[in-house]
Amino acid sequence: MEQDQEELVALIFGDNPPENWKDNPEFSLYLSELGSHSVERISSEPERVAGELHHLQQQTRDLAASNYKTFIQTSNCSKEIFQEFANTEQHLEKLIEKLPDFTEKCTQFQTVAGDISRHRRLTSLTLAKHTSLLEVLELPQLMETVV
Repeated sequence: MEQDQEELVALIFGDNPPENWKDNPEFSLYLSELGSHSVERISSEPERVAGELHHLQQQTRDLAASNYKTFIQTSNCSKEIFQEFANTEQHLEKLIEKLPDFTEKCTQFQTVAGDISRHRRLTSLTLAKHTSLLEVLELPQLMETVV
């Protein structure tokens, strides 16, 4: 079957068959359909295909003419979206450039915050033990007074 299709494609298209025709199921279906037609139908096929092509081209022109506003709006929207994507990409590139510096500053902040936290803890401990420390510091004076 495949050999017959290859011969038929060679007869129809010569040395320039369409690319990937073997992978296209519609093409294979069309070849099978051609094989089931009579000689008269096959001889009129080029005119039928040309007429269908003309009809499809006319439909495409009519569609474009009747929906030109939609095509223009779609084009404008696509252009705006492309510009927004480009803008977003630029912002992301700038962000990526600044991330190492930001990471470094966060590490510095973390170090400073840790130092402040330790200092605060020591200050809070000193304040909590204030009365005990005061008593210890007053001991020499009390000893002198007693003596």
